[in-house]
Amino acid sequence: MKFTAHLLWRAERDIDRIVTWLNERSPAGAASWLRKWDQTFALLEASANAYGLAPENEGQELEIRQIMFHTRRGRDYRALYTIGGRDVYVMHVRGPGQDLVPPDEMGAIDS
Repeated sequence: MKFTAHLLWRAERDIDRIVTWLNERSPAGAASWLRKWDQTFALLEASANAYGLAPENEGQELEIRQIMFHTRRGRDYRALYTIGGRDVYVMHVRGPGQDLVPPDEMGAIDS
């Protein structure tokens, strides 16, 4: 099943923060991360329903899933999303060492 993926404003903010942090340290690293993110986003559009539930799913009205991806240097990242019909809504992107997203930031799909 093909999906149409959408970035919610919180995910856009997360990506911007990650890329800004990386770019300050290594512009090539930031570009590499963005290429990996683009590949991950394409995987969501191809098969979002193939990935499991996120720890943040517990106690939520929406089903919160996650797709894991890692950089060439082995740093783990994950995108949190929900599926509505053929639409995928990416809610957050989390980097290494970041805590779980608080429950009050997971509930709404507001772009």
